[in-house]
Amino acid sequence: MAGRLWDYTGLVRLECLPLMSAPFPLGVALSPGASPTTAYAWFGAGLALHGLSCASNDIADRELDARDPRRANRPLTSGRVPTRHAVVLSVLLGALFTLALLALPSAHPGLLWGALALTVWGNLRQKRSSVPTPVSDLLWGASVAAPLLAFTPAPTAGQVATAAALALVVTAFDVAGGDVKDLVADLACGLRTSGIVLGLRPAPGGVATSPAFRWAMSVGYALAATLCVSALIAASARPPLLLAALGALLAGTVPLVRHTAVRVLAPGGSSVLFLLGPFLAVLCATAAWAQHPVRIVAAVGVVTGTTAVAAVGRLVLGRSAGRGAAAR
Repeated sequence: MAGRLWDYTGLVRLECLPLMSAPFPLGVALSPGASPTTAYAWFGAGLALHGLSCASNDIADRELDARDPRRANRPLTSGRVPTRHAVVLSVLLGALFTLALLALPSAHPGLLWGALALTVWGNLRQKRSSVPTPVSDLLWGASVAAPLLAFTPAPTAGQVATAAALALVVTAFDVAGGDVKDLVADLACGLRTSGIVLGLRPAPGGVATSPAFRWAMSVGYALAATLCVSALIAASARPPLLLAALGALLAGTVPLVRHTAVRVLAPGGSSVLFLLGPFLAVLCATAAWAQHPVRIVAAVGVVTGTTAVAAVGRLVLGRSAGRGAAAR
């Protein structure tokens, strides 16, 4: 049982879902009349949406993943989870999110329907589409950030700027993290990811960058920072919030310089540490627009706690599954 749970929770990337779904409770917290119960319900809907994203991505890429030795042990490529089970799970998760769209209140449901459509298209057709990958990556980032605007009847320009900054952060995470990590396999399969378009190439000891890639990361960081600071100023944010955002952005420039100065990147999580700065600045800008800042604190607490529970749960399942396999 532990092994099965390990495989199915791995299929939906359980430990990553709460953070990706954070814009839902944060967006509800910006709404003047929404209740905490509504925020938690939408958070659950967000978990379903991003679980659908991960599972459908594995379904669409299962043949490509089979060519990559690093992914040979994934639930689908190893055969531990049948493809039909993954399809059924994806349909159920999509149905749950659709039910939430029909039953739960939102000021701009079109944004959420768009997020669902982009999630399905992005995972099933993106790599086979004629749309340039940098554009499709930006569309995916926008779909993740859309819930920040979906629950406020009349979003201000500052709130739109905050959502745009989050979209840039999510897009940069996908390019600077995922494209670097998967570069060799993507090239072997003839794909043209944003990283490849920007000139990433394999090199001894890691991944060779290019001037276009380094400029894209630096300009994206500067643009996200400008949007956050502009949003904070427009919201007449109190000095503690403004100073916290500026401090986070300044601290993020150190790993950013390291990321853009080196000519060879080592694939792995450390390559995206510079994105913590603008992500924290986005949280500060979001809090500045909330009529009840305590709701933002509660939303962040729920997301953080759920992430910790998911991570510990995966750890426990992994150890239990390992002991069961050793016993057999």
